[in-house]
Amino acid sequence: MISRASFLFLVASFAGALLSPAPAQARIWTDRQGRTIEAEFVSANETAVTIRRDDGRNFEVPLATLADDDRAYVAAQLAAQPPPPSSSAAPAGLPPFSFDEFNALLGLTLLADSELWDDEPATVARRLRLPEEAKTEHFESYRAYPRRPVSVLGADAYTLALQAGEGRITALTVMFANRGDYPAFAGKDSRLLIVTKADLRAFDQALKADFDKIAATLSARLGEPRRESAPSGSLDSGRRGLRWEYGPHALVLNHDEEQMVSLKIVPSERVAAAKVSSEQLRRLLESRVTRRPNGDVIIGGVPMISQGPKGYCVPATFERYLRYVGIPADMYELAMTGGTSFGGGTTFQSMAAGIDRYVRRQGRRLENVQINKLTPSALSRYIDEGRPVVWGLYSTDGFNQLSNARTRERADVTDWVAWKKTSATAGKDFGGGRSGAHACLIIGYNRATNELAFTDSWGPDFAERWVPVEAAQKVSQNEFWVIAR
Repeated sequence: MISRASFLFLVASFAGALLSPAPAQARIWTDRQGRTIEAEFVSANETAVTIRRDDGRNFEVPLATLADDDRAYVAAQLAAQPPPPSSSAAPAGLPPFSFDEFNALLGLTLLADSELWDDEPATVARRLRLPEEAKTEHFESYRAYPRRPVSVLGADAYTLALQAGEGRITALTVMFANRGDYPAFAGKDSRLLIVTKADLRAFDQALKADFDKIAATLSARLGEPRRESAPSGSLDSGRRGLRWEYGPHALVLNHDEEQMVSLKIVPSERVAAAKVSSEQLRRLLESRVTRRPNGDVIIGGVPMISQGPKGYCVPATFERYLRYVGIPADMYELAMTGGTSFGGGTTFQSMAAGIDRYVRRQGRRLENVQINKLTPSALSRYIDEGRPVVWGLYSTDGFNQLSNARTRERADVTDWVAWKKTSATAGKDFGGGRSGAHACLIIGYNRATNELAFTDSWGPDFAERWVPVEAAQKVSQNEFWVIAR
């Protein structure tokens, strides 16, 4: 039960929750100080009411803290409630078997009771033995790349990922046979692979075998699935998908021809999120920009992930950007949509078309922007609006050594005039390079010191890195992408 102070904090925090529309049956609740919040009535007892905010979070509010009209409304709701069912009556939507049996079916210790969605993300991650990938104020993710595939539903799973937003689990994704992990080519340089027709036939057979095995296992316990030509959260409208329900959980099995087989577990009642207006998104993104006393202009709140052992820097970078603007995404699905090579290699151009189609269905656009020269002035057009810039570069050893050193040293700087000279010298002395094609997000700049900030998808230690813009220009591929608001 929350205190009056907590309720007022809830009111204040609601004002910043711009990514979700008001609930369908929401009403205005008022406390005794006149503060208001828009939320949906869920349930009540003699002393408290449970309300649901538009982001899906439930809060129990003491009736004593509410205005008279609200308490009268709650009393009316209580009076209208039907009598509780007898002990012999089964609740609607009861799962066909226990959660322990469901866990055994999956081969994972996923559930601790009949519902996953009210569990703390970190608690579920511990049950699944998924290490924390990253956590920010708004987002958190947990992901495992097992040394050997683990058995899930009788098939080999290569990656498990748990995503959460605003403290609530949004999806568990399990990746089965896929191009990046196909055993015949695992660990090999995708640029040197020669894939024969026989290889493709064998891979297609592996995809079909996984899909059929998993579908048969789920159907045996959960009944016949619903067929979906464009499954929930799909990046490709041509994807083949099947959907089963287990209580409040939807299990969506996807098969992308010549690409992958995956299983996504999401809330069964989740529907496509209403499109956020451009004005709402503009205010939200601008609120994430911080201006520091030393002149740094930096974007905060970008989800962090780790791209893992394959060359997934491009899909990992786009996953972070999409999730940052409220669009669900998973780097494995993005990689497959982008025509990932056997072994894991991906490129900007091959991925952009597929991602753009998906982004447009969410009411946004992916733009390939022209930045002729990397300068704080050129970057400010996007950074000041809270929009990171996807940047294609050559991640050479020298560039990473320079960035590591400059980031570490600037943390202790007090004389920024002197630092500007030091930074300029470092940028001028840097030799550049054209090896190690890579992608990251530019998230900040400093006009006074002529530096830019970027973030790599390598885990929390690489959340904010700084380099002189002159050095950055020497390794740039001149590939820049942003998501239009």
